Amino acid sequence: MRLLGPVAIVLVGALAACGQQSGNDGGEAANGGGVVSQYASLGEEVYFKACARCHGNNREGDSQSPKLDATRIASLGEQPLQFVIAYGKGEMPGFGGLTPDQLTALINYLRGY
Repeated sequence: MRLLGPVAIVLVGALAACGQQSGNDGGEAANGGGVVSQYASLGEEVYFKACARCHGNNREGDSQSPKLDATRIASLGEQPLQFVIAYGKGEMPGFGGLTPDQLTALINYLRGY
């Protein structure tokens, strides 16, 4: 199911608004003569670039951003979770510029897949 097709928010702007990892802009670390991704998966990369600033590196949340544990993620269901990520909720901005692959990868990462 594609929920984000018509959304025109640019991912780069959304990611810049929520901060990026220090170092190079691509989320990659130099390793000798090559470049190796510092992320294990696309979902993890999206999380650390778009979500971790508010929800924490370990998804622990804080006084303003909720903890993103398995119970919270499961309680939202597929479509509501996609909607919240794309359009935001309360203080959370929307990230509608995510591609369908990025959205699926992020949700899978949050669910622990």
